[in-house]
Amino acid sequence: MKKLLLTLFIVLNLSSLLASESKVCQKCHPLIYKEYYSSIHRKSSLESDKIYKAVFEKEKQVTDKNECKACHSPSAKTQKEAKEEPISCVYCHTITNIQEHDEQNKNVLSDKKRDFYSAEADKKEKAKVKYETTSSFFGLIKRSKNSPYHQIEYNNENYYNGNVCMGCHSHVNNAHGFDVVMLDAYIDKKDKETCISCHMPKTMGSKTTLRDSKTHAYHGIAGLHKFSKDLGKYIDIDVTKDTKGFTVNIINQANHALFGQAYREGILEVKIVRDGKHIALKPYIFKRTFGKDGKTSMPFEATEVLKDTLIYAKKSINYDTKLKKGDQLIITLGFRLISKEAAKELQLDKDKELTKIKVLKTESFAF
Repeated sequence: MKKLLLTLFIVLNLSSLLASESKVCQKCHPLIYKEYYSSIHRKSSLESDKIYKAVFEKEKQVTDKNECKACHSPSAKTQKEAKEEPISCVYCHTITNIQEHDEQNKNVLSDKKRDFYSAEADKKEKAKVKYETTSSFFGLIKRSKNSPYHQIEYNNENYYNGNVCMGCHSHVNNAHGFDVVMLDAYIDKKDKETCISCHMPKTMGSKTTLRDSKTHAYHGIAGLHKFSKDLGKYIDIDVTKDTKGFTVNIINQANHALFGQAYREGILEVKIVRDGKHIALKPYIFKRTFGKDGKTSMPFEATEVLKDTLIYAKKSINYDTKLKKGDQLIITLGFRLISKEAAKELQLDKDKELTKIKVLKTESFAF
């Protein structure tokens, strides 16, 4: 009876789908919806993303185009939708393919109504899964399988290898043909990890109220906005000592550069604990500085890279401070969502949360 009432409730609310696509999903996926609601995907529009809005206001002074909407708020047709679900659940789960283009890739959406894509390894060979109920013990125990609202296709390879993310998270060229995103994550069949396994890891809790499952893919999007330390496991840090000093080696296991987004900044902090005292060395900054005509510029004006200290596969930083026996070296790799210089330029310097250093990983070494 409860399942029947739930199905009836969903059907009666189908008329509100266009106004609030993701809200409909909440009925059967409350945990996933809660994660999504606090995610950067739900906060990616001009109405919610302060950095995006600040850059947009600057760009608006020289052009009336807003091509960023294609990725920042593809689902939004109204201001309310832009605030509540700029990238809706339905949008991501109907991406059928990715068209590759020089300027930026494009998501190709399915035109099948209530026919969504998802990934589940043991169902991958099934083209389409429909709602069904089973009963046992002479009908006393009834179980539901799959969704009464939509069909699910589990055989789209893009949802397993992470390519479903590459429509927006690959590259975006400005009007001068300069890439301002620069992720270009290379996805290979040999890769152990993908965009999805790193940024949407399996976490405890049932994916739906219709049946119990121990885990589900995390929809809060683990990254620099949430659960940053969880990504630290994909970064290795080691130290080599020599007669002149020491070298910190950072090995990046991700299939893209770290801190490549516009205005992003990585920070390596190194402290020596010696005889009970803390000696802080000069922080090393990882960033990509945009430029035009040899001077720093806004992303939409950029034609060149003036400086690139990003972490690609491996980065080694040399220090000329000699280590002594008994020294302890504390190394912290962190980041700022936006550098202090950029925050001042965009008039965001009063928002300390944007320039606050957040930690990805801390390691300690004894000598």
